Amino acid sequence: MNMGYIRSGSQGFSLVEFMIAMLLGTILIGGAISVYLASKRSYIEVEQVAGLSENGRFGLRVINDSLRHIGFFGSARPGDIADDINLGAVSNDCTGDAAAYDLSSVIAVGIVDSSGDAYGCIDDGVEGTQVLVVKYLVPSPIYDEDPDDPNAVLDGSLEHPRAPDPNETYVVANSEFGVLLDGADTAPDVRDGQQFARAVGWPYRFQAYYVREETIGGGPRLRKTLVRKTLVWNGASMEVETEELVEGVERFYLRFGYDTDSDGDIDTYTVEATDLAAASWDWDTVISIEVFILVRSPDEDSAYSDTKTYNLGDVTITPSSNTDYPVNMRRLMMHSTISLRNPKLIIRGGA
Repeated sequence: MNMGYIRSGSQGFSLVEFMIAMLLGTILIGGAISVYLASKRSYIEVEQVAGLSENGRFGLRVINDSLRHIGFFGSARPGDIADDINLGAVSNDCTGDAAAYDLSSVIAVGIVDSSGDAYGCIDDGVEGTQVLVVKYLVPSPIYDEDPDDPNAVLDGSLEHPRAPDPNETYVVANSEFGVLLDGADTAPDVRDGQQFARAVGWPYRFQAYYVREETIGGGPRLRKTLVRKTLVWNGASMEVETEELVEGVERFYLRFGYDTDSDGDIDTYTVEATDLAAASWDWDTVISIEVFILVRSPDEDSAYSDTKTYNLGDVTITPSSNTDYPVNMRRLMMHSTISLRNPKLIIRGGA
């Protein structure tokens, strides 16, 4: 038997071939990683921009909704609305023009001081920013009976289409008289021949918008959020409480267009914040408001640098390395102009 060598049909790689294979593999893996990282960064950017746009639109929509109701008090004028004798005090109430039940001023704008305070009810605002206070009635009336039913029997009590919520505040008013009262209080008789004949009940709203500032984890970074003060029932009385609206709002700014000759056109806009506190300022002539909102991403990105300058009406903001406006965050500025329909009607009517 021939016991010669048995040759295999395969041979191993040489060292050079092995090193070339490793190099090619490394290049392929590196390319795949680069594509993955680029795709991930692109996804994060798109997601952050979409989030900024969504937050900005929501903030504008909420503020716009409030501004469009300025001046609406049913068929009554705010000056003709009195407090019910049983109306309780508001806990944590604001002061001055911003007091929740002071209807002598249905819109007010203040400036947060160096301590973060404004109107006696705000202590966490961003220094130098505005506080917008609005008061109005919700167009969701409560009648004695169905006004579209000619055969309805009026019994003098407000109950259609629902009974007043005891945890709400209402204004009951006709064209001559109005009264502000809690839903738990007894509403006035609205039958013919009474002082409040044919009166209607309207839910009352008090809202104070501002940008809140707070530190995160005790560190230097600041968290800024658009918030508002509202009236809520705390189980014993009405109370002014804070609710968060949009996180990441660094600034919101307002400019006011007013009509000085009652022709329905804007004659000028306010230029300086000090104009808002001027004794000669006549809120009855304000017919338009510009709203600017600057919103930023929730997280910092060390690979991104924001070099833009943002113009919010008369205010200019340029990101920097300080903690107020960090440079490594994405931002979006949004703007809206709201025509105040109710004040326009008052001005044109000469009321």
